[in-house]
Amino acid sequence: MTVIITGSSALEYLRAKPPTIWPAPRFEEPFNLASNPTDFRQAAKLDASSLGLARRPIHVLVPRGHYHSNSRNIRTHELMLNPIPGDLLLEVAPDVLVCGPELTYFQTSPRRSLVGDVVLGCELTGEYSHFSQLVSGYYERPPLTSIESLVCASERLSGLFGIKSATKNLEWVCECSRSPMETVLATELCLPTQVGGEGFAKPTLNYEVPLDDAAKAITHTKTSYVDIAWPDAMVGVEYDSDEWHTDKDKDRRRAEALQHMGWDIYTVHLDQMHKVSELEKTVALLRGHAPQLEEAEEPSRTLRRQLHEKLLRATRFGIGMSAALFPPSVNARGIKLHI
Repeated sequence: MTVIITGSSALEYLRAKPPTIWPAPRFEEPFNLASNPTDFRQAAKLDASSLGLARRPIHVLVPRGHYHSNSRNIRTHELMLNPIPGDLLLEVAPDVLVCGPELTYFQTSPRRSLVGDVVLGCELTGEYSHFSQLVSGYYERPPLTSIESLVCASERLSGLFGIKSATKNLEWVCECSRSPMETVLATELCLPTQVGGEGFAKPTLNYEVPLDDAAKAITHTKTSYVDIAWPDAMVGVEYDSDEWHTDKDKDRRRAEALQHMGWDIYTVHLDQMHKVSELEKTVALLRGHAPQLEEAEEPSRTLRRQLHEKLLRATRFGIGMSAALFPPSVNARGIKLHI
């Protein structure tokens, strides 16, 4: 019997087990859930701490019509799909599979809002992960998936509850985000004005700009990166956090090199992320320079504030830290933490 961990437990695993420390291979063959129903006794005996699972109950998949459990330790969920494409599952231990990032995104989507879908999509396709505990901060890691892989998975999961809405919400997911605040800023800029966004075209995050000889002489590097970029318009926004931008002279040279290359760069400082009124100042400068997809009126201050607050909550802004970042069994050495 094989146990398949799903839902919030699968997301907890993805966050608690950095892929550089615990590389889990994709399951190769299609998995027939009907002929391999979960054994609840086996699920209850899982060494959950070794998988980074601290919360109870543990959520597991069962075939349609199978006996259900809603106990304190195990909660079951039906999947209206059989067999399950094998590459949507991760093989984490003998007879233990975890829903991969694509399947986890779509399975958990019905319990999320548009903002929740976009924020999780940015995290899974980005270069950071929230901690498995509900605390502020994040750690760096390679992307777990891509928008292309998520769209491809949605086509193979046709009929899954909420799949159409979750797939549509990928329209506003920005890949390659390096931090939750980059996600907040990029998302606010490109979401539709009807929900409080600014309606700009979806930007490219951490866009690499090849430098000419004169620019190379300024920065002493071959390329430079723009945090939030519209390459065709040569317009970009830099998120200036105190942590990333500690060398002001280096930042100045970099800005000069990008200006020499023809780029218009606008800066948003961490302090501005606290107040919508401060962000509005940068947005006003961007209008007429960064491309916009719609000609609708600007969102009201109320809608902007509501969206901003939702994005900050979704990215755990300001939540106190009272627990260990990783379970004791996970070696955090070599992982860059941002607290």
